[in-house]
This record gives sequence, structure tokens and C-alpha cells, in this order.
Amino acid sequence: MTDPIEVTIDELGGKGDGIVYHNGQSLYVPYTLEGERARITPMGDRGELEEILSPSPMRADAICSLFQTCGGCAMQHMKPAAYGDWKRSLVQDALSSRGFEAVEIAPTVLTRPGGRRRAVLTARLINRRLLFGFHEARSTRIADIEHCPLLVPQLNALLPRLADYLPLFLTKKNEARVTLLHTMTGVDLALEDVKDLSKGQDYLKAVEMAEGLDLARLSANGEVLLERRAPLLQMGAAQVSPPAGAFVQADEAAEMAMAQLVLDCVGDAKRVIDLFCGSGTFALRMASKAQVWALEGEDAALRALEKAWRFGSHLKGIKMEKRDLFRRPVLAAEMKKFDALVFDPPRAGAKAQSEEIAKSKVPTVLAVSCNPGTLARDLRILVDGGYRIVSVTPVDQFLYSPHIECVAHLER
Repeated sequence: MTDPIEVTIDELGGKGDGIVYHNGQSLYVPYTLEGERARITPMGDRGELEEILSPSPMRADAICSLFQTCGGCAMQHMKPAAYGDWKRSLVQDALSSRGFEAVEIAPTVLTRPGGRRRAVLTARLINRRLLFGFHEARSTRIADIEHCPLLVPQLNALLPRLADYLPLFLTKKNEARVTLLHTMTGVDLALEDVKDLSKGQDYLKAVEMAEGLDLARLSANGEVLLERRAPLLQMGAAQVSPPAGAFVQADEAAEMAMAQLVLDCVGDAKRVIDLFCGSGTFALRMASKAQVWALEGEDAALRALEKAWRFGSHLKGIKMEKRDLFRRPVLAAEMKKFDALVFDPPRAGAKAQSEEIAKSKVPTVLAVSCNPGTLARDLRILVDGGYRIVSVTPVDQFLYSPHIECVAHLER
């Protein structure tokens, strides 16, 4: 076994680990900060933290007793101002890798603990014992939790009660995926990789759970079992009932910040394209002032958007279209007569779509992204096509993690 060594942390890496350059190799040491003196045990390319000998002035006390066990958080040990700067540096580094050295990155919009309304947890039975929580860091083991300081109070109140029911529905072989979403009308619960709950005694048990926990909606393996109330989220002047288990912005404050950035940049545009529109995070808000062409590849998301728009208050027209924008992007010729364009793709970005936008004459473009690397690639395409980056704003939707959202504003 390798003996512990004393090192000084040289810098922070992109995933939040401290990096030490030792004997010609890089060692990645979780839960350390730049400049700290630490005792570590080398293990391959990683260093197991044994003790902080000289803490950084940037160090903070963790807000959760499971920090360094639960893999949900990586950066609770960093003070907010320094943490915001680190998140901003992730965006700066990604842009620099594509040649954007002079682009000014706005200060990170930080969220607060207790605001996470959506969470995806894992449940598994081990010898009749339920493990329910998040995976441990770099492990398939599950950190059993009853409370997470990042979640909204309504979800935390539900966790221990939900744990009483879950063993009834789990199989012995699979981990179950448990997606919780707090909405205006109650919690939307979606279970995946569980028993078939659509009939017989298992269905009755599921209904009993939904009643006992006062769930708004319960789904299992992609099928809605019971909707006691439509789960509703406010998006501008409309209320959306998102598809069961579908992507929703995890933190309402972060969604509001991104939406306001988009609205401010779109300004008085009369005709707007919203690509990868989902259930209408931006489209429904922009429709208060503009005609919107909203495109999305998922039927269920578009149905949710259409219903919200029809029952919204004083909204202008939204033309909705199902289209796989990776295989069939909107062409530059189709973008004529539009004043602004918003695109919010998955983590893979939107290379083919960006190439078409770069050929267009749309005056204002908003790129929203959860991946600085693919965002930088897509911005490079747009800038090479004649656009100019006006601003880039990081939004810390996933608190204490290496993930960061961005809103980039470009003009031609």
C-alpha cells in the first residue's frame, strides 16, 4: 500500500477536484482547494484525502453531514464568492479553448440551498433493506438519505414517507429510478424500472401510496397510473403540466433567471423562433409579446405546450412543430422574417442547427446551454458565420456540482 504524502494543491480542475503535479504526473484530489497543504494517499491518478494541514481562506463548512459520502455534491467546502468565480472559470476555459479569449463572462447567477424542485434518486433492495438516495461519489453504492439541504421543503418532507412504500414496488434485480418534481398542485412522482403496477394488487397498492402521500400524479415505467390533480408549473402567463418524468428546469429561481435574460435580450422582437422548446420554458413567456415558432422533437412536450398555450392569458400565437432538429435542422431560408431566435439543446449541443443559424440573417440569437464545451463549439460556428457575442452569463442551476448553465447573447 502506498504511504501518505504531503502536497500543496496547485489548482482546481473542471470537476472540482484539486490537482497536484507530483513526480511527473497529475493527481486529482477531491474536496481540496487551490493552495491548500494536505496529506493524501496516491491511488493511481487520484489522491485520497487524509487530512487538510493548511486550509485555504476560501474553505467553508459543508452544509450536509453526508458531504464527501453522497455523490450529489462536489463543492460544499468552498465559500460562495470563490465558488461563483470557479463556476465562471469553467465557462471561460471552455470559451478560451475555442479561441474566445476576449469575451467577457458575467458574474455567475448563484442559486441557494433549499430551491431544488426536481430530483432524480435511486432505490434498491439489498436483503430486504431499502437503500434510497443518491449514488456515492465514483461508486455504484447508494448513499441512503432522509433529507437533502438542496431540495425544497416539500420534497424533503416526502422522502421518509415515500421510503415506507417503495419496497412494495421494487424488483430484486434492478435499481429503480425515482423522479420527484414539486409543482404548484403537489408532487409529481415517476418511477422507472419497478414492477408492473398497472393492474391487480400492485395497482391498488400504488393508488394507496398516491393517496397516502397526496401525490398530484403517479407514473410507473412510462405509464401514468393516477392523476389526482394535474401537476402545474407557472411559465409566464401560462400553467404547464409537463410530461411525467420529463426534463424540467431543476431550480425555479435558475429558470426565472435564464428566462429573464432571454426576454431582456429578445426585447421587442415580433417574430421569434424557439428551437428545442420543450414544454415551453421560453416560448410561453415570449408569447406574451411575440409570435413564436416553437420546434421540439418530443410529442409529449409539444402536447403540454399546446395545452398550456390554449389556456394561457393574453398570449399571442405559437406555431408548434415536431421536428428532429439534429437530423433536420431549421434551414437558414426558413428563418427569413424572424427577428430573434432562441435555442436550448441537450448537452450534445446543436452543431448542425448552429451551422444553419450561422448562414441566416436573424439579428438576435440566444444560445442556452448546460454544457460549456458544446456551447463554445456552437458559438465558434456562429461567430465564424458573422455573429458577435454580446454577453455570456453563467447560471448555477445545479448547486455544488461541476455543472453550469449559460445564456449567450449574440447579434449580427
